[in-house]
Amino acid sequence: MRRKGILLFFGIVLFVAEAASQRLSHQVLVPAAGVAAGINFSYSQTIGEAVVRIIGCDDYILTQGFQQPRLKLKTGSQPQGTGVNVYPNPVVNYVNIELFGSTARSFLITIVNITGTVVFNDEIDFAQSYWEVREIPVTGLARGLYFVRIVSTDMVISRTFKMEKM
Repeated sequence: MRRKGILLFFGIVLFVAEAASQRLSHQVLVPAAGVAAGINFSYSQTIGEAVVRIIGCDDYILTQGFQQPRLKLKTGSQPQGTGVNVYPNPVVNYVNIELFGSTARSFLITIVNITGTVVFNDEIDFAQSYWEVREIPVTGLARGLYFVRIVSTDMVISRTFKMEKM
């Protein structure tokens, strides 16, 4: 009888431990970390991260390690010509700004609310042919109408898009 009670107790403990382990989040706890950013670069590192490796070519990127911020895979080939796309519209969490072209160029991206207040401002520099989709979080913005203005410093591209935040 006592043996059955002990087996039942350990069975319950194992069941509860298994059930609780399914609720753990996917987090990385590191003893120290650091982030540095400038106009043309962003660098982050952790102490205690065993291995990070990035292998890639024009069509794909393979990574290994814990830190993989804003990793996006591009499918297809670079669009022809020079241009900009802003999507989705209406927007809830993120707005994507797609920039593509064949020569070096710098851009100023500005998001302005209906009263004319600048709520987001960023500058992007490309040293050569480019195709990038920049994901901008807009969860902190109030519902309403906004204008996304994208201007290249050489004034080849100057576009304004209406964006509705839901």
